[in-house]
Amino acid sequence: MTLSKFLGLSALSYCIALWNVAAAETTNEALVAFSNRPPVTLTQALGTNVVGTYKLEPVWTGKCEVVVATGIFRNPERPVFATNRYKLKFDMAVVTPKKPVGHVGPKGIARFEKDGGYTALYTVRDSLPVNAELGLAESVAGLIQFLGPPQGFPPTTGQGSDARNRLNWRFFKMSGDTNVETLEVTAIVEKRASARDAHIDSLEVLRGQASPEIKPAKK
Repeated sequence: MTLSKFLGLSALSYCIALWNVAAAETTNEALVAFSNRPPVTLTQALGTNVVGTYKLEPVWTGKCEVVVATGIFRNPERPVFATNRYKLKFDMAVVTPKKPVGHVGPKGIARFEKDGGYTALYTVRDSLPVNAELGLAESVAGLIQFLGPPQGFPPTTGQGSDARNRLNWRFFKMSGDTNVETLEVTAIVEKRASARDAHIDSLEVLRGQASPEIKPAKK
């Protein structure tokens, strides 16, 4: 395999990994293979500006729960889906380029996948909006005021007058040295003909906490 083909395949694989978490990379410069980096703590990862992915040690784990649900998000969930999606696990840190695609970054934490990519990317913020602020938002503009632009590439469901966009935001903030607070917001929105901005049809807000995973000492 030629060097140019190798670099091309590497860049493609990296982009696919980011798309899985609603983000995409525009360049592979300065990236070092995940497996070749020494493990770092979350504090160390958040302190670097070197673009790439980093293995976190210790791993951070926890749970999240629904704190706001309107519209279709009030419908009952399938037991398997409900059980799995409330688990938090962060074993990778991500530092994105200065101009990432998908409004993610500049730094985040995610779950490493066996194919070399990652999922559930949460972007770091100094503070998180409260539930009352998010619940008062009646349009996409209102959510953007508190959360910034939607992350990733919003998918569209339905056609014609039934068309809806699914918008998503994921953030976390450090709360001391041993606690991380998470926030995930998902909105199903529609643009009515007579409206100036997209209307929020359904809204779901999940909040969670994660802490370093403590492994028992080897005997």
